[in-house]
Amino acid sequence: MGVLMNSILGVLAVILATLYQSNVHFALYRGVRLFYGIGHTLEPLSAFPSYKCRRIEDERLQACEDMWLSEATRQLFLACSETRGRQQWSPNGGIFNASGRSLTDHIAVLDIDEPEGIEGAGGFRTRVLETPGYPGTHGDGTLNLVGMSGHDDGADGEVRLWLIDVKPSVDLATGRVLEDQTATGGNQTVEVFRTVGGREATALEHLESFWDPLIMTPNRVAAVGDDTNAFWITNDLGHSQSSWKRSLSPFFGQGSVAHCSGNSDRSQTCHAAIPSGLSWPNGLVHNRHDGLLYVPSSMVGTVDIYEPVRSGSLSTMKKVGTINVGYSIDNLMVNKDGDVWAAVFPSVTKLGKAFDDPYGVHHVPAAAMRIRKGPSGGYEVEKVLEDGFGEVLPMTTSVVHDATTGRLFFGSVISPFIAVCDKVLWKR
Repeated sequence: MGVLMNSILGVLAVILATLYQSNVHFALYRGVRLFYGIGHTLEPLSAFPSYKCRRIEDERLQACEDMWLSEATRQLFLACSETRGRQQWSPNGGIFNASGRSLTDHIAVLDIDEPEGIEGAGGFRTRVLETPGYPGTHGDGTLNLVGMSGHDDGADGEVRLWLIDVKPSVDLATGRVLEDQTATGGNQTVEVFRTVGGREATALEHLESFWDPLIMTPNRVAAVGDDTNAFWITNDLGHSQSSWKRSLSPFFGQGSVAHCSGNSDRSQTCHAAIPSGLSWPNGLVHNRHDGLLYVPSSMVGTVDIYEPVRSGSLSTMKKVGTINVGYSIDNLMVNKDGDVWAAVFPSVTKLGKAFDDPYGVHHVPAAAMRIRKGPSGGYEVEKVLEDGFGEVLPMTTSVVHDATTGRLFFGSVISPFIAVCDKVLWKR
């Protein structure tokens, strides 16, 4: 995300004069304020004494852009990569060096009720799930992971995972990866897997691949959880292949949401649930507690709420509300109580430096916000934790709240570590 954000900042001055009188003015105004953190007061971790945070440094937990918590198995699933590989291959971020991409992307699993180290001060029991039989990029078996989602399928610990795989495009005649990926933008698919062996699974069985022209700039997938493997997906930069049009897409509201599902005859159907109008739609989430879809827009710092409506074979969207978060938002998560948690950027300007030099010390601010329904029926937005000076937390793109223990887990698209914040139990 950092490289793309820098390119967007670079064109702000150019487009300001010509677009001021149009609808783009709102996105431009909001984007500048959020990107530079105007109006935000950065708070250090010490301002939140109810949490104690630490890093988990493990080569299996690098560049974990997205996470999902299985309440049934008490396991955290993470979509991880290699930090240096992310710097070379990130199609939505305008980076297309396919030869430098990671070849070891994987799903890591943390048993979050089995901490390691003295008094749980280390990490957690961790393993990597194999994906035997998955073809990958023209038979090489590799994954290039971005967003993910999951669903608990039963008491036996079986879990389904929906993974966004942004593979490079290949020459179908030779199988070789094309040298110029800028023209194609990568080969984006949604892959559905199922754990093999319940809670102690060490492998994933590949169930289905979804490819469709409506899956063009996929950011995050939200599983429906039915037997058709259906899901919603955000296209954060719309459907343009042109790099400069992609850079301007958030200002023109070209982001969209698609809905896809499988059919009994093994065919698939995708349609535009929200055709356009979203300013950089990011990590959407389906809240099974209220049945609503929450779609954040990073450019304007809001979360739009939609009610899925079935119309024949189509799933259309009825907008029922908007929440002003006031921060640039990445991924949303829902905990077991139905609260929505958001990973936000208190100031976006340092993200580019962190992406260019992820092993350096850049003190990138990170924060976790909670969105919950208030007693009057509206929504309450609260900043629960902030590392305003980047002391411990990574350049956070996802946060998971474990309501059972109160822990917060922080993942990052580029940082070579994750972090966990334990809820402090005060003793008299």
